[in-house]
Amino acid sequence: MKILILLSFLFSTPLAFAQKAPLLNKLKCSKVVFKSISALGEPKEWKKNHDGSVSTDFESGGKVQVVVESTKSLLTSNQNGLTLKLEFSEPECKMKILRISSSNGGFLDRDLDLLLKKNKRGVIYLWSPHMSLSVYELVEMKKYLSSLKIPVTILLDLNADIDSANKSIQKIDLPLDYLKRMNSRKLESFGATIHYPSTVFYKDGELVKKVPGFNGKKSLVDLIKKYLDAEL
Repeated sequence: MKILILLSFLFSTPLAFAQKAPLLNKLKCSKVVFKSISALGEPKEWKKNHDGSVSTDFESGGKVQVVVESTKSLLTSNQNGLTLKLEFSEPECKMKILRISSSNGGFLDRDLDLLLKKNKRGVIYLWSPHMSLSVYELVEMKKYLSSLKIPVTILLDLNADIDSANKSIQKIDLPLDYLKRMNSRKLESFGATIHYPSTVFYKDGELVKKVPGFNGKKSLVDLIKKYLDAEL
C-alpha cells in the first residue's frame, strides 16, 4: 500500500536514502531526518535551491524542504493542508516540532476519488484525539497493520484540535501522517463523521460500509473478510 499509513512503517535506511538523494549527504542527524521524510511520503527528485536548501515534491502531493546548519537540520513540509517545521539538533538528534498547523485542506473528495480508483479494496479509519478509544485503537493498529495486507488510510477528525492530535501521536510514537485531516464531503455524507472512531470499507470504486466504534484486530479482520471479500 502507498501510505499513507503502511509506508509510514517502511522507512528507508540512511544509506539507501542518501544514494537516492546525494544532495542530502551532509545532513546533520541524517538517520532521523530520513526516517521523518519517509514517514511523510515518497520524495521525487531532489534539487538545490538558491538559498542553499534542498527540496522536492512528494509523489502523493505536497513539498518538503531541508536546511542544514552547523549542528542541526531543519525540515519543513506542506501537504494536504498540514504544515510542519521540524528541528533535529546534534548530539541527541531528537525530533523537535517548531511549528505545526492544519488548514481545511486535508483529504478532499478528489483524494477520495483517487484512492478508490487506485485500490481495488481498502479501509479508511477516522480518529479523534478527543475520543480515547480511537487513540487506543491507533496504537493497536500500528502493531498489526502490515499483517492485514490491505490498504489502510488513517484520517484525523476535521474539527479536532491540532495541538491535542499532535500531542497524542508524539506521546505514543505514531506517524505524523496520521495528522492528515478528513475533509471529504462524500465521506461525510456516507456517515463517516457521525462517531469517532469510525471505519469505512470500500471496494471496486465504491464506499460499501461504515462501522462506528472500536473494533480490535479480530473484529476488523472479520469485517474485511465480510465486506471486502478479502482472504487474509
